[in-house]
Amino acid sequence: MSSKQQDPNRKPRRQKDAGPQGTQVFSRDEVGKLLDEATPEKMQADGAELRGASESVSGQAFALAGTTLVVGRSPDCGIRLEESSVSSEHARLVRDNDGWRVVNLLSTNGTFVNDKKISNAAITDGDHVRFGRAEFVFHDPEGRRRTTARPGGSGVMRWLPWVAAAAIVVVAAIWLLR
Repeated sequence: MSSKQQDPNRKPRRQKDAGPQGTQVFSRDEVGKLLDEATPEKMQADGAELRGASESVSGQAFALAGTTLVVGRSPDCGIRLEESSVSSEHARLVRDNDGWRVVNLLSTNGTFVNDKKISNAAITDGDHVRFGRAEFVFHDPEGRRRTTARPGGSGVMRWLPWVAAAAIVVVAAIWLLR
C-alpha cells in the first residue's frame, strides 16, 4: 500500500478544534473575541439600564455601559446576580447600531423577553427581561426602537392572515363552482 492510499478500516482523525460531525468548537474566550469583533468599538454609554422588577432583585439597577456585558453569578460577569436560578454565565447583553440585544448563553433556566423564551432578541424601552427568576425592566432614555418591529407587528405580518383567509375563500369558491 502506498503512502498516499488510506487504509479503509482506519478511522479518520478528528481535527483538534472540531466537535462531533465537524462542528466547530470555540472556547468562551474565543466567543467573546468574535462578539467583540462584530460590535463597533467606539460606542459610548447611552444611559440604558436594567432595573430590578422581581423580589430577588428589587431596587437594583445596572447601567449598561460599553458594547457587551455578561450577566450571571460568576465574579467575572459585568452584571453579577446572586440568584440561584441564574447560571454562572447566563446571558450576554450586546449593543450594536440598532440598539441592545440579549443573547442566552445556554443557561439552565432560560432567558426571557416579555415572558417569551429567547435565544437572541432585540430589546427596547419598557421590555421585561428575565434571567432565570430574576426579572428586570429595560430602560432606554433615548427610546430607540427597532426599525423592523413596530407595535402591532410588521407590515407583512399584519396583512398575511387576511391574504391567507382570502386565498381559502377563493379556493373554496372555485371548488364549489366546478
